[in-house]
Amino acid sequence: MSNPIILAQQVSKTYQDGKLNVSVLRDLNVRIDEGESVSIIGVSGSGKSTLLHLLGGLDVPSSGSIELMGQNIAHINAAQLGQLRNRYLGFVYQFHHLLAEFTALENVMMPLLIGKMDKETASKHAIAMLEKVGLKERMMHRPTELSGGERQRAAIARALVNQPKCLLADEPTGNLDRQNAVNVLDMMLELKNELGTALVVVTHDDQLAQRFERVLLMNDGQLQAA
Repeated sequence: MSNPIILAQQVSKTYQDGKLNVSVLRDLNVRIDEGESVSIIGVSGSGKSTLLHLLGGLDVPSSGSIELMGQNIAHINAAQLGQLRNRYLGFVYQFHHLLAEFTALENVMMPLLIGKMDKETASKHAIAMLEKVGLKERMMHRPTELSGGERQRAAIARALVNQPKCLLADEPTGNLDRQNAVNVLDMMLELKNELGTALVVVTHDDQLAQRFERVLLMNDGQLQAA
């Protein structure tokens, strides 16, 4: 078996709330392998988003270890972690977080420019990815000129333009109507197959979750097969 993209072992996360310690995750284990699709479901407040932030190196566990591409992210500095995330991970959220003053094309180019790619090459890659998500005719539009579904597709193009090993998505369809939600999920699964990118999606939508190869339920701070 190949090495996992992400490996979380005995991960716990506790928050301080006044004098109380609030335990969100408890001795949780999860492995994400290349090219697989995983959905994570559970009631609101069960720790799904917290887990996604930990897996993406956006937060640190209270105990346990998280490895990204074989590297324990607690053992590297912030700059190294930033490089690792930029190279191997893509992130999509419920709200698109596109920069309002830039066009769709400029937004999608951003991760490539941050990674020191020259502007002309970055533009070519970004245009190709926008074509894949069906925004070829809309790439010069700013976010305010795009529909909700188009904005989310642009956000997904931005997350995938680096061709990351894994895309982490937190309620990516939660802000969309049903038809747009289905369309966006169809596109994400299609791109996963085309690019070989692993896909980990937190969702409250059980119906959409069932379309993934693995469905995991967050329950009492741990993951179990749903």
